[in-house]
Amino acid sequence: MSTGYALLGSMKKIVAVRLHWQGLWLAACLALVAMHQVSAGTTASRLETPIYQLPIPVYGDSTPWGKYFRQLQDTVATRWYEEIVYYTHRYDYNWGTVTARYTVTPDGKFYNPQVLSNTCGPAMPSAVIRSIRKTWIQPFPAAVVSMAPAGLAVEQTFRYWEYDGTNYGLASSYPQLLTRRAPEIGGGQYLNLRKFFDLSRFRFQSRILEAAPVNSRVAAR
Repeated sequence: MSTGYALLGSMKKIVAVRLHWQGLWLAACLALVAMHQVSAGTTASRLETPIYQLPIPVYGDSTPWGKYFRQLQDTVATRWYEEIVYYTHRYDYNWGTVTARYTVTPDGKFYNPQVLSNTCGPAMPSAVIRSIRKTWIQPFPAAVVSMAPAGLAVEQTFRYWEYDGTNYGLASSYPQLLTRRAPEIGGGQYLNLRKFFDLSRFRFQSRILEAAPVNSRVAAR
């Protein structure tokens, strides 16, 4: 009888040990599953907000993005020039550079202009903001919609008597040459800047520094 009780006790110990190890194994499996779900969720979140900006086209780029980029830059620059020359007194402004950010949606409307930096004094930033709010451009072509379906977040400089010769000056727009060319509908593409020997003589100069899809984390900075 005592032998039977001893055998039964031994079997209970063996079962208890096995249950203990099975419990640990199950807990480890559940932990791995939870980590996988968290990782998947993080990856999905990153896919929704990619970190990238669109390439800055070189002067003369004939791709749909290259043409629209130049059209956008020319149009905003021209509205800024008109704001200074036609609607205010140009001598109210100091020399220097304003860098601004704005959003343009696929329907060609502009939103949320804001000044990022300014070396021109108090008058020029206000003129830049007013000009962006007045700007209109053609809707995105299909190729640009596929690149930025929610719109573009753009950073652009506005230089007044402070020439920047980067890329021989061809990367910039010179709005005093565009006022009669209807850049908002692409008329500026027929202007050949290479025929001008010295672009530094033009006191108005503007250039897009960065363009990113609205839903990217670059645009959300």
